[in-house]
Parts: sequence; structure tokens; C-alpha cells
Amino acid sequence: MVAHSSDGLSATAPVTGGGDVLVDARVSIEEKPPRDLNSNQEATEEPRIQLPTVDAFRRAIPPHCFERDLIRSLRYLVQDFAALTLLYFALPVFEYFGLIGYLAWNVLMGVFGFALFVVGHDCLHGSFSDNQTLNDIIGHIAFSPLFSPYFPWQKSHKLHHAFTNHIDKDHGHVWVQDKDYEKWPLWKKLFNPLPFSGWMKWFPVYTLFGYCDGSHFWPFSSLFVRDSERVQCVISAVCCVACATVALAIAGSYSNWFWYYWVPLSFFGCMLVIVTYLQHADEVAEIYEADEWSFVRGQTQTIDRFYGFGLDETMHHITDGHVAHHFFNKIPHYHLIEATDGIKKVLEPLFETQYGYKYQVNYDFFVRFLWYNIKLDYLVHKTKGILQFRTTLEEKAKTK
Repeated sequence: MVAHSSDGLSATAPVTGGGDVLVDARVSIEEKPPRDLNSNQEATEEPRIQLPTVDAFRRAIPPHCFERDLIRSLRYLVQDFAALTLLYFALPVFEYFGLIGYLAWNVLMGVFGFALFVVGHDCLHGSFSDNQTLNDIIGHIAFSPLFSPYFPWQKSHKLHHAFTNHIDKDHGHVWVQDKDYEKWPLWKKLFNPLPFSGWMKWFPVYTLFGYCDGSHFWPFSSLFVRDSERVQCVISAVCCVACATVALAIAGSYSNWFWYYWVPLSFFGCMLVIVTYLQHADEVAEIYEADEWSFVRGQTQTIDRFYGFGLDETMHHITDGHVAHHFFNKIPHYHLIEATDGIKKVLEPLFETQYGYKYQVNYDFFVRFLWYNIKLDYLVHKTKGILQFRTTLEEKAKTK
């Protein structure tokens, strides 16, 4: 897979065996200022910016950050399962406080469920241990109770990493352009901003219906191109259904199953949607067409966010260490913060540009998620091959 930069250099990005995406990401980028949104005139060129190579980032990170510790990884797996188990035992205490207590319990189940997902996420990247077969087994143990098919997630997520912020190939995010938004029916335009949509985007919208990657449960969806992938899909889907069936047997009734298994699962799904969305959607982020995209350029648009309240530690720093994770997905989650320091040093000379390190403190992460779903409705061209959200460019135009 080859992406060409604006000056003709190429960035080759092979995706193999769960490893890091290796690219020669040296690009000379011809940027252009925002155009008048009411004008059809061609944009002018800006000075070129030389981006660092992937090797430059790698050299800035201590070598031990790439080392996997099986015992340490297993500890986090046990820790998250233990936390979820304790929450089930503590359920009567929460229910003593009525609906508010039940809501609080579901929020905690969502947070710790997402923490377990992050451990499984290490498995699909190969950063849990040095043995990929063991990674796949543990990944199913972590993902299946969360009703998340492991092998399909492994494939779709790797594509997201390989083509971050590529307008056509980053299928892990729905990058909506103005030309597409104008064709949407009214119900579709109204669904996204609704507060409850976050609970539905994980399931059924994304994993079952397959918007925008292809169904993760149906072996003949567009996500899979080889028979071996379809077999893997069936294996992972069966594991999910088996866990849901065991949960039903333990619950004793469909009502209990719904309120004490599926509802907390939906809170996990909502947390997954919130974190994933905020890592890549922001007023400052750029999205690129093929001629302007490169691996490094796409990754620099990722945003580290500090949620506070102990959430970042609980969710294994996938929130405030996500930039490092995107550059090198083989780094275990417990080394991400240290690796981030190296990333920041390399990007420091670009601080005043579009490609500097991006970090925000977001104690208001839930409100921000809701607001961005309303405000960041669709993308328009900032220049040829470079897109930003409509509202960002309109606000810039007003300040001129």
C-alpha cells in the first residue's frame, strides 16, 4: 500500500502480522491557507514543512518501552476481571440508592469494562506478550464477555492504525464530507447529535450493522476478503454468543440478563465510543485525501486527552498515551506514558504548526463528546486534499 505525498515522495505502509506500520514518512507538505467558504477560488500554497521520520520517533523512545512483560500483562487482565466481579457483588449496595445508584453502577461497569477491552486491545496489536497465539487466546477471553468479536476487531482496528485520518481508508471513523452530508435524510442528520446515540454506535450500528467497516459478526460482510478471515469471524462471534448465553443462564431470566448484563455492556460501548471519538475528532484536526496523506502526518492529528478522576490510570492510559500508541502499537499500555515523552520531544520543533503534539485536559469529556457530536457535523476542504470540520473553518474566517 503506497501513499504519495504532495512532493512526489512515497510512504510505503505494509500491514503485516500485527506489527507496527513501517513507513518512510519523510514528506514535504505544501499546505494552503483556509479558503473563503463562500468562494470557489483555488487556494494558494503555503511554505513546506518537513516532518520527522518514524525512525526518529523510535530513537527517541527508550528501548525497554517496546518490551512486553507477560506477567505484568496478566496482572492487568486479572485486575480488571476482579474489579468487574467486585462490582457485581457490590450491586445490592448500589441498588439501595435506587435509580441513581444503579446508574452509578453502570457507569463504573462501563469504565472497568473498557479497561478490560484495552487489555484485549493489547492482544490484538501483539503488545500483550511475545507469543501471538497466546495473545489471540487472551484476547478472546477479554473481548468475548464484552460481546466484541476479537478477530474482526483485530482486522478493522489495524486498518484504522495504518491509515489514520485518511479520508477514504480510515474506516474506524466516519469522516463525513459536505457532499455526503447534503444527501443524508433528516433522521440521519438528527441521530448523531442525540445524547443516546453514543450507547448505540458501538452496538448495533458499528459491530453488527457494520457502519462503516462492515459487520464484525457476519462472515460475508465487506470487512472480510479471505476465507480464513471469515472462519475467524465465526470463531469470535461464537465466543461472544457463548458468553452472552452463560450470562443468561446465570441471570436466570431475560429481564435480569438485560438489566445486569446488556445495559452495563451498553455503558462500556458508550465509553469505547467516547474515547475513540475524542482521540481523533477535534476542532483543530485535519483529515487528508490520498495525495496529501502520509503515515506520520495522519498520526500527528491524534489527540491525547487527560480525563482525570483516576480514569486515565484505570483505563490503562489509552486516553492520555494515545499518540504514542498510534505511532507504535507494539508498545504495551503500561509503557505509553514514558513513550509519550519521547514523542513530545520529536514534535517539539513543530509546536507552532498543525503537526505539533496535541494534548488537552478534559474533565468535561462527556459534555465535550456530546457537544462535538453537534458542532463537528461534516468536513469541508481547507485546501486541495486537506479537510477540516466546517465550523472550524467558518470560525477562522470570522476572525480575519
